[in-house]
Amino acid sequence: MKTIFISIFLFSLTLFSCVDDEISDLNNEVTNLQDSLSLIISQHEAMLDSISELIANNQSNNYDIKALKMSQIGSLFESMGRQPEIADQLILTTEMLYTDYTELLPISDKAVYERGQARGSSFGILFEAIARQPEAFEILDFAATKFLGEYSADYVSDELLEITRTYAFSLMNESLARNPQTDSLINLASTKYLNHSIIP
Repeated sequence: MKTIFISIFLFSLTLFSCVDDEISDLNNEVTNLQDSLSLIISQHEAMLDSISELIANNQSNNYDIKALKMSQIGSLFESMGRQPEIADQLILTTEMLYTDYTELLPISDKAVYERGQARGSSFGILFEAIARQPEAFEILDFAATKFLGEYSADYVSDELLEITRTYAFSLMNESLARNPQTDSLINLASTKYLNHSIIP
C-alpha cells in the first residue's frame, strides 16, 4: 500500500511538472507574439509619423509622394533585420503604402533628387539589414525587388542612379565594416539594385 501511495505521488509530481512546462512554453509563445505585434504597430506608427512630419514641415506642399513612399521602405528593411521571422507580416503591412514599385513608375520623370535620395537611403538600410541578418537575405532581396525594383535602364536614369548610389554608399561601407563576411551578399544586392559590383 505504501509503495502504491509513493508511486501515485511521484506520478502526480511528474504530471504537474509536464503541465508547468507546457504552460511555460505557451507563455513564451504569447510573449513572442506580443513582441512581434508591438514591432508591427511601432512600424505603422513610425511610418505614419514620418509621413505626417514630412508633409507638415513642407508648408508649400512641394513634396514628392513617390519619394516619400520609397523612403519608408527603409523602415521595412530595418524591421526585417531585427525580426526576420515576421518578415511576411511586415511586407503585408508595407503594402498599405503601395503594392509594388511598378505603381510608382515612371520614377525618373521628375523630382529625381528626392527620389534618388529616398531609394539610396532605403538601399543603404537594406545593406545594414543584410549585414545584421545574412540568413534573411532571400526575403530581404524579395522585399527590395518588390517595393523598390532592381536596376533597369528602362526606368532608372543615369542621374537617378548616381544619386541613389551616393546616398547608399556610406551605409554600405558601415555594413561591410560591421560584418565583412557578408561582402558577397552585399555585392549581389549592390549589383542588382545599384548596377555596381563592389568586388573586383
